[in-house]
Amino acid sequence: MATFNFYPSKKEGKCKVYVRASIKRGKDFRLSTTQTIDHASTWNYETNFPKKNTENNKNLNAALKGLATYLEDKISDIEKSTTESINDITSDKVRDMILERFCESPLIDMDMLIPFAKAYHEGLKNKTFMKNGVQHKFKEKTIYKYKNFARHLENFEIYCGKKIKIRDVDNNFATQFLAYLDKKLGLAINTQGEFITRLITIIKRAESEGSKINPNYKVIKSFEDENIVTFLTFDEIDAVSSATMPNERYQIVSDWLVVGCYTAQRISDLYRMRKEMIITEDGVRYISLKQYKTIKNVQIPIHYKVEKILKKYGDNFPPHLLENEDSNRATLAKLVKKVCEIAGIKETVRGRYNGVIGDYPKYKLIKNHTFRRSFACNFFGMEGWTVEMIMAITGHESHKSFYRYIDKENFYLSAQAAKNFANMEVRDLKEKEERELKEKEEQDLNEKEVHDLKEKGGCDLKDKEEQSLKEIREVKFSKN
Repeated sequence: MATFNFYPSKKEGKCKVYVRASIKRGKDFRLSTTQTIDHASTWNYETNFPKKNTENNKNLNAALKGLATYLEDKISDIEKSTTESINDITSDKVRDMILERFCESPLIDMDMLIPFAKAYHEGLKNKTFMKNGVQHKFKEKTIYKYKNFARHLENFEIYCGKKIKIRDVDNNFATQFLAYLDKKLGLAINTQGEFITRLITIIKRAESEGSKINPNYKVIKSFEDENIVTFLTFDEIDAVSSATMPNERYQIVSDWLVVGCYTAQRISDLYRMRKEMIITEDGVRYISLKQYKTIKNVQIPIHYKVEKILKKYGDNFPPHLLENEDSNRATLAKLVKKVCEIAGIKETVRGRYNGVIGDYPKYKLIKNHTFRRSFACNFFGMEGWTVEMIMAITGHESHKSFYRYIDKENFYLSAQAAKNFANMEVRDLKEKEERELKEKEEQDLNEKEVHDLKEKGGCDLKDKEEQSLKEIREVKFSKN
């Protein structure tokens, strides 16, 4: 257990009060509390606090006791944390805690990259960001990512053997840093790209706070590896669902796979699904939740195959494999590959396995996130399903991000143009048919008129002939 003992820096006169912070063996720090005692001779070495013989000493006594409690709570939080360890505690970290307690900003060299990067991730704990008109705190996971990035920067500085200034960061620096991440650490391309994105973010912040920067940092570009989409087809999901699993643990994984593939939620949201989230509106059952990552409310209609699984567990979701979320996630990711292998999903396909792109049996490429991607890919283009309907369930906020997610180009306008072309063809054919019909009708009418005229002309001639014969006969008769 951590202990904190206070003492004045001198035996006499006005001086600073120091603290000896004993965190664990090997973690023993002596630091200034920033507080001052008017007369060191009034210090009580038995209690390790100032005597309460003056108003200032009473206030100092209360301040130091409050600091001790504050530090104990901070250390306790680190011990309970899943992203931090007590072994990570340094004298600088304890000093920052003290400054934070007394509302003083940690003193950092605004020209040096590593101190600024550390201050940046520490500052995120007390900062908020605006999204959809609402202020939100940064998640612990986001803060940890920047903390981890600062560590890599610090290790790179040690590797280089020299202190790195903020103004040293330019395209050449980024190239050297990437070579270190790739050749020395062997990090995946996407991880390297994420680190470059964080580097740019930190330098932009330094620039906004008045630090000296190299304008050429603006030519640094983030990047990512080829986007390869792997998903399970409806037939493959059915194959997993119908396959006989060797034990209950594998069956639970199989059930979560089906739930995930028909609800389209991230693994962080699947882990949080509870019976209480099931609601009924107008006779239709939904899963109503707020997405952990996007803080967006979604309402997912319950697919009949998910209903079967809920019924199996007493109108509830399958149990978790482990109580700890990170452990549950890791175990699920490992076993889902085995479940797919048992289901016979062994077709050789192109994908990324352990960060390397190549041809692998498909079951090796299945991850927890494959569930969500399978929903988006399977329902995209299906009759009766619009992109907006799918996005309402997945929670994607833009068409651009959705199309990229399923590795499809947005050819909506081209599709509309194709429909216009088809409509033009139908219209032109109709107009042609109408024109030809009209021409035929006119032709038929002309032919009828000609025929009628001919018939009429023939009748008139016959009448004239008969009249002439009659006249001839009459003349002959009169002569006789």
